[in-house]
Amino acid sequence: MTLRIKKEIQRLKAKSYPISFMACDNITTKSNMHFLEVPGHATPYTNNDVIPLPPSRRTWSKKVFVFFWFATAINIAEWSGASASLALGLTVQQAIIVNLTSTIIITAALVISGYGGGQWHIPFVVINRAPWGLRGSWFPLLNRVLLSCCWYGVQGWFGGQMTKVMIGAIWPSFYDMPNTVGPDAAMETNDLVAFIIFWLACLPLLFLKPESYRIPAIISAVLVLIAALAVFLWAFVKQGNGGPLLSNPEAVYGIGNLQGSQLAWVMVRCINSGIGGWAGGILYQSDFSRYAVHPGDQVYGQIFSIPLCLLGSNILGIVTTSCARGFYPNEPLLWKLYDLLQAIQRNEAPAARAAVFFAAFAFFLSQLSITVVACGVVGGMDLAALCPLYIDIRRGSLIIAIIGICINPWKIMNTANSFISAISGYAVFLGPLTGIMFADYHLLRHHRIKLSHLFLPQIGSDYWFWHGLNWRAPIAWVLGVWASLPGFCASVTPASVIVSDTWVHIYFLSWPLSVCISALVWMILNTVSPAPGIGEVDDDDVFGTFGELQKPKDSKQEKEGPDHLSESPTYITSLEHA
Repeated sequence: MTLRIKKEIQRLKAKSYPISFMACDNITTKSNMHFLEVPGHATPYTNNDVIPLPPSRRTWSKKVFVFFWFATAINIAEWSGASASLALGLTVQQAIIVNLTSTIIITAALVISGYGGGQWHIPFVVINRAPWGLRGSWFPLLNRVLLSCCWYGVQGWFGGQMTKVMIGAIWPSFYDMPNTVGPDAAMETNDLVAFIIFWLACLPLLFLKPESYRIPAIISAVLVLIAALAVFLWAFVKQGNGGPLLSNPEAVYGIGNLQGSQLAWVMVRCINSGIGGWAGGILYQSDFSRYAVHPGDQVYGQIFSIPLCLLGSNILGIVTTSCARGFYPNEPLLWKLYDLLQAIQRNEAPAARAAVFFAAFAFFLSQLSITVVACGVVGGMDLAALCPLYIDIRRGSLIIAIIGICINPWKIMNTANSFISAISGYAVFLGPLTGIMFADYHLLRHHRIKLSHLFLPQIGSDYWFWHGLNWRAPIAWVLGVWASLPGFCASVTPASVIVSDTWVHIYFLSWPLSVCISALVWMILNTVSPAPGIGEVDDDDVFGTFGELQKPKDSKQEKEGPDHLSESPTYITSLEHA
């Protein structure tokens, strides 16, 4: 730290400004574990990956957001996303209606969620310091970290399976590699080798800053779109029609047509399940939208790429799987894309190996994008906000990657179906977090927050509340969760927990119901007992966030010179990042 900054801190201390100097003292005093600290002027509540981004780091344009969501939304999970609804007895037409409905809700929620990050250029966890408090925000943060670890392992397993297909396309003997891992491992040796290769391929990408992903996202998006369409067109031409799932799905599944209320509740369940799979992604939109060059740039990718990719991937998956059932009748139902590619290699001429490799390579790149960015980097941002003095995005991403192996994703995917149900049903706990965040930012504060106070860990901060926790948030969260909890327990452990149909039906509505309940409770609590600082914003651009591109909303100091800024009580906050 320069002598000028030290003198400035002492000068402001002498003026007795109403602000805590806890963070500043951490700059001048080395801890016993200083060798583990993040480089730069990190504090227990801030580092360079947590503070509002300056214009130089906001490099994602409208085009980048469009291609980014193409690269991540066309993937193995979305390809087979409609399988569950068809297996429950819906027709193809009903499954498409279900997916269309859930896609519309997901898209609207993504736009609403990403607005704050695009406007203030701060991540998900910092936005949640406003409703939860600086310490209370650790609760939604830990929920996100837990999901990031689980999904990193699961998506990494999908990527490993595509790696296996790529290796098998070059050396078919790889499929016949002797198994040495034992019968209880829930995988074979070639699965483990392919998974480790994919995991290692992810590591270098974790060291990139998120603003550097724009070029890889564009390349991945183009390739995976071409591959998805190529596989679909090949299957449709080979079969000559839509296949048996489109013409006679009951013969494939052995389930009769659903009617009346039974049909209605199955469709509601599938809609909620589709939203639940994106519940975590809805929460962390600000982690990406904060990189927008201009506020609102992120919306173009959300309203164009995501609906097209989600609905399009489901339809392509349904039709392709149906066609494969027609020309590969002796194969099991090939919902998983990597199973389909292996079946093509087994049943077609040797020349098909090249096509299988390039298709697998495109989806391999897509899985890299999902695993690294949507799981690793997002989890790294959360950990950087949890312990910014010792963890930045890179260190946090590596921690997520290591835990992703430790959860044994091969056992999750192959033996623990109840665990997968628990992850998908975790939207029961994420929905109330979303409702609180939406209601606080859009309805209560009307997009106005005091940016500097989100980083001030002391009683003078508008977001310190009671020892860093806003008591209103836990109440709104609990009331949003409790109604869906019996149905959730019954879905995860159906053999030991039995509840009435009413609780089950409430669980089928869990995400939208919990969002609405928590949002309503939040507004009532803040009406009865208003929180401090509602509707207030900083007088100054404390962090240099807006630069020449934009000014803080409703700033009173737009015409003031630098001398006035240096006298500001909040100016000391910016010194931490000088």
